[in-house]
Amino acid sequence: MKAEVSNLRDRQAAATREQILEVAMHQLGQGPRGTFSHESIAEAAGMGARTVYRYFPDRATLLQALWERLREATKTRFPSTEEEILPMARTVFREFDANETLVRAVLNSPAGTEVRERGGVEGRDAFLRSLEPILDGLPEREKARIIAVFVSVYSAPFWQLLRDRGQLAGPEAEKAVSWALETLIAAAKNISGPRLVKGKKESKKREAEKSKGK
Repeated sequence: MKAEVSNLRDRQAAATREQILEVAMHQLGQGPRGTFSHESIAEAAGMGARTVYRYFPDRATLLQALWERLREATKTRFPSTEEEILPMARTVFREFDANETLVRAVLNSPAGTEVRERGGVEGRDAFLRSLEPILDGLPEREKARIIAVFVSVYSAPFWQLLRDRGQLAGPEAEKAVSWALETLIAAAKNISGPRLVKGKKESKKREAEKSKGK
């Protein structure tokens, strides 16, 4: 009997959490005209603000949960290797097109900007890993600049720029982001390649000099 009560409570808790996130996503989708707070979510969901705070104690926790939900809704994924960058970028842009209303609303919402910053953190970590073989040996500041460019291109704001300012249809935007990233990868290799060769030569030279000294 206790197990049944426990399972019922778990299902009720899961349903309440889901309801909160659904209402929160709806408010994000209202764009700049919508309101977004624990209190406004509680009012729209027909529950007390304490209930929302019980599941999401602070704004950061709520925003993280919303980012994970948005990531799933738009099937946003980040590459873990260089080979994954181009095909995954095309897929992500295709999903932005498929979820255009939601994506544009989040882009135009102040709270949406906070949610997307969670994606920025995840994206920077992902590109640091996927580009590691190319950027190995570069100064940290230079690595950070290169990764920042990749993350900016592999993003919903860049998709919006291509669609609106660039006047590109969805399939053309996919080709454009693929070309942009391919060009960036080639440029990064061109920067790091000669430096790595030079670094290895200097290292061998130092080792040889040490050997002579002995």
